[in-house]
Amino acid sequence: MAMIMPRRKGAARHIQQCPAREEGQGQKGHVLLGRLRTRRRSTLSRIAAGAAVILLFSTGGVAGAAETAPAAQPDPNAAPSTRPAAGPEKVTRAAAAGARPVSGKSPTAAPLSRSTAPDGFQRVTSQKVQLKNKVTDADGDKATLTFEVWTADAAGTPLKKVSIADNEWGVIVSPYVASGTTVTVDVPAGKLALNTNYVFHTSAFDGSLYETSWSPWAKFRIELPVDLTLPTPDYNAPDPTSLNTPPNYYQTKPLDSDGASLSARSSRPAVEQCGEADTDGRQVCFGKSTPVAKGKAPKSGAKAAGAAATAGVEWCNTDFESILATRFTECDVRSVPLYIRWDGKIQATAHFMFLRMLQLDGQNSFTEHLTIEPAQQIPPAFREINFVGVEHECQGSCTPHEPDASAWKGKTWWVPGEMHSASLTTSYTWDASVSGKTYLYKPDVKIDANILPADARIRPLMTGYQWSLDYDSGTEDLDQIRCDTTDAGPGTGCVFVNHAPTYIFNAKAFPQAAAHAWLIQKATPKHPGSMADQKPLYYMGDSAQNSRSRNRICPTGWAAANGDASALVDAADALNCDEFAFASSYNSGGMSSAEGGLNPALLPGGTTPTGAACIGTYAKKHGSLIHLFSQNGTDPTFSEVCGRSAISGMHNQESMGNHFATFMRDMRIMDKDAYWLDTRMDDGGTCTYGIGGGQPVICKLAAE
Repeated sequence: MAMIMPRRKGAARHIQQCPAREEGQGQKGHVLLGRLRTRRRSTLSRIAAGAAVILLFSTGGVAGAAETAPAAQPDPNAAPSTRPAAGPEKVTRAAAAGARPVSGKSPTAAPLSRSTAPDGFQRVTSQKVQLKNKVTDADGDKATLTFEVWTADAAGTPLKKVSIADNEWGVIVSPYVASGTTVTVDVPAGKLALNTNYVFHTSAFDGSLYETSWSPWAKFRIELPVDLTLPTPDYNAPDPTSLNTPPNYYQTKPLDSDGASLSARSSRPAVEQCGEADTDGRQVCFGKSTPVAKGKAPKSGAKAAGAAATAGVEWCNTDFESILATRFTECDVRSVPLYIRWDGKIQATAHFMFLRMLQLDGQNSFTEHLTIEPAQQIPPAFREINFVGVEHECQGSCTPHEPDASAWKGKTWWVPGEMHSASLTTSYTWDASVSGKTYLYKPDVKIDANILPADARIRPLMTGYQWSLDYDSGTEDLDQIRCDTTDAGPGTGCVFVNHAPTYIFNAKAFPQAAAHAWLIQKATPKHPGSMADQKPLYYMGDSAQNSRSRNRICPTGWAAANGDASALVDAADALNCDEFAFASSYNSGGMSSAEGGLNPALLPGGTTPTGAACIGTYAKKHGSLIHLFSQNGTDPTFSEVCGRSAISGMHNQESMGNHFATFMRDMRIMDKDAYWLDTRMDDGGTCTYGIGGGQPVICKLAAE
């Protein structure tokens, strides 16, 4: 997919530079810098001047297919001589045994898929349909074949004769060929409809005699491996923003130096944290936090009202244990048991909710919000639980600024029956004075507590809870912060580097590009950019590699040779080759393993990535709507790792362009950073065969 400055916005904006590509296309993942045309919104729906739109097929039936069948249908099995399309039979000639020509017994349509359609119908994978059968003549005479097509029901019973040629009989008559020849005829465009049951048969004629009966019927359907009906574009639809996407709990790390994903879960276990035992053998411990499903947290039955949002962040509260993050906010809520143990046996337990929210809210600073709250009323076995202090840690130039005790909101001690909250805000700063630097920080906090049992003893038992010793497995680095003084974003700033942000397509405005990405994301095993499948895209910032990957998938002229002008928006539009996964990602099919690529597109026995190993599609007007069709005659297995599509250049370029450049800067994306792609396309359960299993992807898409 290409990225240039949008023509639908007149004002130029500062964007990144990248090398140009074929047919005026920019690189997807980079943005061209220079003078580009602008277009008014009101012109975007005009048809290119002088472009002739030819409707070749109708959708889902024969309505729209050119038919000239008479009102009364002929008997489909009547003798061929009753419909003498090849010429009159010479009845004066004696029909000696074996003298009549004969059609083959196995007529076929082409090109065929490797799989059949339901009910045994041959599946044709192209809008350019061919019909085939063999003809023989016992006398060695040359003969011709007549091809006749009918619509059919699911059982293959002929229903209505279809005119496939502009002649009296509506049939195709082949030239005369030698006996034993397999005859192939091309059905003219526009004569047959997509996704419709057909049957055809043939009859042979040697210039004098017809065979006495037609060949067996051959059942076929034109079902393209890809047939996506696209919604009508709304060029006034605003670009969605990635700044307010919902939080998630996925720890999705950048690639490491050898190209391996760092998203795997850690095996580092949480530990119990105990104070020293007293002379009687008693000690207090903070146990390991345990994830609890929503509505089943220990405090759920003890408090009627929901917990308040933390610093205005609605999804960060103590309602239940969770860990969630965006690129700039991380909220970790834990249900932690505090118990008194005597000679190894637990005597009493109190449950607390610990909440820590980190907000990256400054250019050289960030903020921690800490909340402590009982999950249940403090049991009578405790006389008092007192959190006596906190201590923060950070690395390098990252400095926590410890607040004094008066900064707490709410009492920091609890007695039996109490349920109040206590919260503390702590600021951190880091040294942003040197430009071009990148730093990693992992702030930590230790909470000290004194516990008095309800046995009248005066001396409290002491323990502490350190945040970094009790991470939920697989999320232990979700709070790692990357701060930089580079040009990755506006000024200096910080992000949660192991949270992958989501880039959102404007599918309402540019459905051709969004539909292509949807297809490859949904129907291929690599699912590039799919959060649901946990298959992130990884940004690749090397412009030279971008060009290499791009040119391997989309060589010069491919879009012009394989596209259809009916997909263009107006006279200023041009066909572009849209590649997915993006050339500016390590997921690109054009990037070899030696270059660090994760999914090189290789033909069997090949060593150089090529677009010929991708699923090939093109956009075309079909009826009143644009469809995304597979390239005629191709039969993808849907095990491919990439896609390339000949689509509108305007859809291709503006689906990324400044929109992606803004995303990159807002999220401070750097080389090897992970991100998700939300195509904002949905099939709504309309797919004829579902998605998967190597079956055709025939769906009607809607833009969200």
